[in-house]
Formats: sequence, structure tokens, C-alpha cells
Amino acid sequence: MKKISLLILSLVSLILFNRCSNEIDINAPYQQITIVYGLLDPNEDTTYLKINKAFLGEDNALVMAKIPDSSQFVEKLDVRIWPEDNPENIFYFDTITITNKEDGIFYNPNQIIYFSALKPEVDKKYILGIVYDETELGSETSTFDFQTYDITTPGFAKKIRIDNTVDPKPVIWNRKEEAPRYNVVIRFNYKELKEGSTDTIYRYFDWHRDIQKAVAGEEVESYYTGNTFYVALDTYVAYEDPDVEATIATRYTSTIEYIIEAGGKELNTYMEVNEPSSSIIQERPEYTNITNGIGIFSTRSRAVKTKILSDVSVSYIKENYHYLKFQY
Repeated sequence: MKKISLLILSLVSLILFNRCSNEIDINAPYQQITIVYGLLDPNEDTTYLKINKAFLGEDNALVMAKIPDSSQFVEKLDVRIWPEDNPENIFYFDTITITNKEDGIFYNPNQIIYFSALKPEVDKKYILGIVYDETELGSETSTFDFQTYDITTPGFAKKIRIDNTVDPKPVIWNRKEEAPRYNVVIRFNYKELKEGSTDTIYRYFDWHRDIQKAVAGEEVESYYTGNTFYVALDTYVAYEDPDVEATIATRYTSTIEYIIEAGGKELNTYMEVNEPSSSIIQERPEYTNITNGIGIFSTRSRAVKTKILSDVSVSYIKENYHYLKFQY
């Protein structure tokens, strides 16, 4: 009898809980939260900012995400950036609609981006200011100098030999105190001509990618192997459609680019906080350097060292990958 009473009490409690839970409003009162993403790059003559808003509503979040007004400001915001040492030199931002946003959870293919003809100077602090209604958002970041001469290896030789081996080869560059994170890409550029056409088609593929972090020391290193290049050559050059590939009359090797992007301290912290974790504790602290908002405003710089393939490497490609139609 005691067991039956406990069972009835449990059922009644469950019914009461379900009845009450149906009346709970999980949505908090609406609060405007502005999200800002922007990087200053002295290599670029135009600066872009992505500015959105967080949203919360009664409908399915995946459905609401497809509605532009849910996360996109209808009105144009007052957005400006100026150097700390010259506050009168203000760069105002306008809006442009990008039409190539990839398919995903949020609305596409159109999105609004803020832009300005701001080419940041190196070694200078910049202030970001955004006004929405009566809310003022802000942030700041300092640019730094990162140039081609900072890449010390490969050296000054115009041509570079890439052998089809697994022997590791280094890319070495000078570490910048302001940049603890580096993204390394090695890119192969080549050209094509179609049958009966004199128009040159320019194409490329990236065959080495690496991320390096450095907070000490004078130099940073990344290692690649030549066989990776030849695997990528065999994978990416020929078109998947054999009919399209048949229209290619000839190909020509062009340049090898060693591209190193250096990320500022704020960007590095933001990336580290959001990187996948192997820990059983998955909850992460939030990081933002946007006052009265969330997101990231930081800086980056890029150095590129350009080479061409050695005659030995070109001959190897022509002999062993003749079906790719390279003439040199």
C-alpha cells in the first residue's frame, strides 16, 4: 500500500510539473545586443566591418535565422574609425550588400557589410565608434608592420626546387611581438589556354596550410613536404568534368607564393577561446573587446614571398604528369 501511495504521489507531481512548465516563458525581456567583427589590415586599401544583432523570439530559432531582420539592422548605423593621435581624421563607414554569402543557417546569399576607404597605417592605434539609438559601442586596436623581408626562408633565390619526397622543408619568419598567431599558406599559381582561344585562364590551389603560435623567441617555423605539392597537383588541376578538361589545350606553371598572415593579440585570444577543446569541461569563458557589445576588433598583416619552380621541378611535372598538359 505504501508503494502504491508513493507511485500515485510521483504521478501527480509529474502531472503538476508538466502543467506548470507549459506556462513558463523562457524568453527574457528583449535586450539589444550588437555583434561586431572587424580586422584592420595595412595591406588593404578598404576596411570592412560586419555588424549584426543577436535575436530571441517565440518562433523556432532556425526559422528566425533565415529572416534578415532577425540579425540584420534595418537602419544604417553611425560607424566610424579614427587614429588615436589624430581624432579629427575620421573615416566614416557606408554599407554595401554582398550577394555571395554561402548557404547555411543564416539568411543568404545577401548580407550587409560596412566599408570605408581606410588603409590603416602601421604602428598606430585606431579607435572604433558605433552609435545605435542611445547606445555607444567602442573598441581599439594597434596595427603592426609585417613585410616580405620578415620571411627569411626560403631565401633570396628566384627559383625553388620542390622534390616529390617526404623530407621536411622549413618556412621561417621573424616573430612579431604584436602578433602571437600566424596562418601559413603555400599557393601554386598556374595558367591555362582553351582550344581555339587566346584568353588566359588564371587558376591556383593551396597545398600547404598551417597555424603557428609564438609568444617567445626570435623566429617561427612551419614545415612542409614536397610530396604534398604533387598530391595536390594531381588532385586539383584537372577539372572533374572530363568534357571541360578536354577543352584545355595547354597549361603553364606560374608562381609559388609563401603567404603568412600575422594576427594581433586580441584576435589570437578570441580564436583560442573559441577553439575546440579536448577537455571534459566544455563551457568556455566569453571573450570580447567591444564595449557595450560583443565580438572582436583587432588587426592583422600579411607577408608574401614569391618564387617560381626550378627547371628540374618543371621537367619532373612535364614527364610524370604529362596528362595535365603543362608545357613549362
